[in-house]
Amino acid sequence: MRIGRDIRQTIFDGLRIENVRWWGALDEVAFLSAIFDLETLPSHDSRFQDAAGDIWQHRENNPDDWPDDWVFGDRRLNLLGCVDETFLAFLCRMLHPVVRPDGNEARGLAAKLNEALAPAGIALVEERSIFGRPVYAARPLPRPVRS
Repeated sequence: MRIGRDIRQTIFDGLRIENVRWWGALDEVAFLSAIFDLETLPSHDSRFQDAAGDIWQHRENNPDDWPDDWVFGDRRLNLLGCVDETFLAFLCRMLHPVVRPDGNEARGLAAKLNEALAPAGIALVEERSIFGRPVYAARPLPRPVRS
């Protein structure tokens, strides 16, 4: 799998246009801690030892410090250039029932993400459910059979 910057940027632009709260029902530290070890990433604020404290300060304690889309350009997380597995984990986390309790909302967002991911040959598919709500996993799309 290889998801290029163009596809990633298209996804981020779409999330901005649709004003999607990528962190959903969680706080941003809780959301990101499932994917990144925030306690080993540096802080940009000298008052804090790590990214977890930095993010808490500038998004929870003072939510107007950083824009909602700060995560898409943060060099510590590098969502535009990280390995595909990390990027896909971020997308699947956005759809998880704990993050997005409304299953219909998650399915609608998954459809939009899948449209953007299709050129990379990847789809987010319902792997299982939790109390009737979908849990997604990334899978390669089947390749067309050539005669």
